[in-house]
Amino acid sequence: MISEDTTRGDDQIDIGALMGVIRRQYRVILMSVASIIVLAVIYLFAVTPKFTATALVSIEPNRGVLSEEMASNNNSAAISAQVEGEVAILKSSDVLLALIAEANLVSDPEFGITLSRTDRLLAWLGVERAEPGQAGAAVTDILRRVGEAVQVRRRGLTYLVEVSVTSEDPQKAADLANLLVSIYTSRQVDNKIRQILASRDILAPRIDNAQAELERLQFEADRFLETVVDDFVENNDREDLIGVRDRFSLAQGQLDALRQQSAALRAIVDGRSLPSGQDELLSDALRELAAQREELRRQVEGGVEVAGIDADALRAELAAVDGRLRALAEQEREASLAGISDLTQIADRARAELREAALASDLPSSDLSTFYRLQQESSTARVEYEGLLRRLRQLETLADVQISDAVMASSAVTPSAASFPNSRLILALAVVAALGLGVGLAFINEFLIGGVTSEDQLRDLLHAPVALPVPATAAPEEGDPSTQIWQAPMSGFSESFRQVRRQAARLTRPGAGGRIYLFTSSVPEEGKTTSAISFARTLALSGTKTLLVDFDLRKPSIASRIGAPASTALLASLSGQGRDDDLAAAHFHEEETGLHVLVGGGRSDLPTDTLVSSARAGQLLTMLRGEFEAIVLDTAPVLPVVDTLYLTPHADLVAMLVRYAATNQRDVKRAAERIRGDLSEGVQILPVLSMERRGKKAYYYGGYYSGYR
Repeated sequence: MISEDTTRGDDQIDIGALMGVIRRQYRVILMSVASIIVLAVIYLFAVTPKFTATALVSIEPNRGVLSEEMASNNNSAAISAQVEGEVAILKSSDVLLALIAEANLVSDPEFGITLSRTDRLLAWLGVERAEPGQAGAAVTDILRRVGEAVQVRRRGLTYLVEVSVTSEDPQKAADLANLLVSIYTSRQVDNKIRQILASRDILAPRIDNAQAELERLQFEADRFLETVVDDFVENNDREDLIGVRDRFSLAQGQLDALRQQSAALRAIVDGRSLPSGQDELLSDALRELAAQREELRRQVEGGVEVAGIDADALRAELAAVDGRLRALAEQEREASLAGISDLTQIADRARAELREAALASDLPSSDLSTFYRLQQESSTARVEYEGLLRRLRQLETLADVQISDAVMASSAVTPSAASFPNSRLILALAVVAALGLGVGLAFINEFLIGGVTSEDQLRDLLHAPVALPVPATAAPEEGDPSTQIWQAPMSGFSESFRQVRRQAARLTRPGAGGRIYLFTSSVPEEGKTTSAISFARTLALSGTKTLLVDFDLRKPSIASRIGAPASTALLASLSGQGRDDDLAAAHFHEEETGLHVLVGGGRSDLPTDTLVSSARAGQLLTMLRGEFEAIVLDTAPVLPVVDTLYLTPHADLVAMLVRYAATNQRDVKRAAERIRGDLSEGVQILPVLSMERRGKKAYYYGGYYSGYR
């Protein structure tokens, strides 16, 4: 016997086998590719295109106006962190909420509030549903949609930031991108101004405290100096110093009077009432106008009409008098302020003369040290006060001239082409995904769930030395295909069984007696009976004394296929109810081919697996080995029933039939594993790929489970 077993390394990739799988499953691959591409095209036509507009923002850190801190910060890491922070601010919820409010996106059909399918159904049914927190959820939903439409990213390591907005309307996308940048820059300026004003508010109380401290120190220094000067003048009979002191005292008195008069005039200008006793500080004209105003105000408030003049006329006259009063008070106040300025200069000069004269004299050291201390503290307080006051004025100026650290480098323009969907990319991905899916389905169909479509695939599936195909016969549907063996010996169908006979001879181990060839399949309707009859006829025509036995005890069909009468003799012999000589009733000799047939028929009261596993079945096969050169057994399918597994130990070769592109590969593998578990050592399986068409009740187990028919 010659074996054609070919050794294949499990760790090697067989490119030819892979290409064979693709070749056999090309229909699955093409269908997958076509389906995915069609779905992709439908999606491209169904999806709403979206447009993306991009504005370019330039971040310029440390960009200030009239600031003492305008020195550029050369720390690139800090600047980069600041730019990244501005990117985060641009995408923050506060800025997006401001964009929603400014652009009124709440009522926008694309980004605004939309009803869910449930709400639309309830609205259609006329049912109103109010849910707590629904408004907040709606705002959150709008914010989410706007956030998905806005993209902010830094361009490389530069100070440029791209602000992109995607929308179904190209003009809306450009407008929203520009508006977002505008809102961001405006909020940045507002934040700067807010910080400056907050600093000003913090600085103002400190200025008031510094001013109060300065005034206190100046008052103490002046009072101390006046005391020293008074003592000095009293102890020295110097007429010039006495005149200076008197001039100083006179200027101080006049200053106090002018200050009181200025305060009273300021009250009139501000529209406030004068405290009692201060009317004497005013001029006669002001007192007369003030009296007229008070009289008119009393009349207006009391609702009195005088000489036919109504309230509106009184109010108009009151406004006119009040205007003249304030204008005159403002003029006199300006004159009073000018006098205060002149008298202040006179008093300062007199004070300076007295101070110089006193300091030039022989004053006690304690008085000098006290005076110098007060003078130094006053000078220090003045410097601090002037510095704070200068900083306050600078902050007020900065609040009016602040600019943003970010500028619009390039505004967004209306896009002309849609950014989504990317047709080329989607089609390319669809083709790649379709190819991957198609190849994956091809391998799944090839090795797991699909039918067997070639002898190479069947050989690899069962790890057999060889697998042979059997083509479909051209005989009419109502005819038996196996008749082609002797009616059309030169047909492809007949030639295929001569190939089966040749491979069976090569794979069968030598031994005494006739050879037993067992024909089976994994499931029903695989063509095993047709193949068993055809193989047996081929052997008989070659001159081999051949016996065909119908060992499919549950559904015997050979008798009807070859036109012989059915017989229960085989059942009776196996069950012990008949003698071996009675088997002659089941014997049929086919004149056209010379084939001997042992037909079956009838129904047994015993389980058929008990019959085929009995000692009588073994004795029968042993007897047949001595009388025939070849015994062909047509047995039941392996998966539905267990009968065949009891016969496999007697077989010299098992021919396993597999229907082309029909039988599940898992069933084929499972059946082969069961058969190999009961085969004798050295006995092999010959896979045969049958291309015969199935009947209408293909692939069912019920007939085998239910017994004979």
